[in-house]
Amino acid sequence: MRILFLIIAVLLISGCSSDEKVDINDETNATYDGTALTIGVIGEKLSKNVDNITFDSVEPSALKEEEDYDAYFITEPYFEELSRDSWVSVFSNSPIPVFFINLDVQAFIYRVEGMGYDDTSPKATEHTKGFVRTGDTIKSWGYGDPSKATKVDTTPEWIFNEMYRDIENYVANDT
Repeated sequence: MRILFLIIAVLLISGCSSDEKVDINDETNATYDGTALTIGVIGEKLSKNVDNITFDSVEPSALKEEEDYDAYFITEPYFEELSRDSWVSVFSNSPIPVFFINLDVQAFIYRVEGMGYDDTSPKATEHTKGFVRTGDTIKSWGYGDPSKATKVDTTPEWIFNEMYRDIENYVANDT
């Protein structure tokens, strides 16, 4: 009887296995094909066009205006300037998601007076970080491992695709 049970158990277990390889990151690797988004870019624009995404080059002052953007991307040329205390209230109260592309320090420094973008800033724990004020809290997103490069074109495509999906989700559900 034990032998029969053992044979049945082995058959059941082996019948449940599969040689099909599944990439658990298929959704992450998929190119963004969601709703149209408009993103204000402060700094270096992407050199690549993306379907359904409009990128507008804007000055930092756009963060203080009632602009019609779904999100802002900020890149290295403005990391230091926007870390000054005069910008803390803007970032602390922004109702529009702000993403620091390829940021090499932690993004919370932009919401804390007395912090700045310099060698003493806490080092990044993600490649790209985003946040937005939602009521009494800050909603945040983080993508990838930190990188020594700060140029926008060194950002992996999957990070952009994930950001676009998160922006789309935020616009649809949180605004």
